[in-house]
Amino acid sequence: MNPNGAVYVNGDFSEPMSAQHNFQNHFDLDHPVQAMHLYNRIMHQHTKRQMEKATDSMRRHSSASNSEGGSLASIGSNHS
Repeated sequence: MNPNGAVYVNGDFSEPMSAQHNFQNHFDLDHPVQAMHLYNRIMHQHTKRQMEKATDSMRRHSSASNSEGGSLASIGSNHS
């Protein structure tokens, strides 16, 4: 548990609000290069997940906009 009690929870996903949260419990500080590579892989996966969520959200938003009668560009060009 985070000593400060600051943990972000959203559904079944949770993560500490602080980057230092239990770092030494998850990474072998006696082997810093290996720890760095593992941390880098985890952060890459996290960033990839965030980008996928943002892309999915953008697609849903774009799809909803298109189904509502067109884009702003087409609406604006009709009023010329």
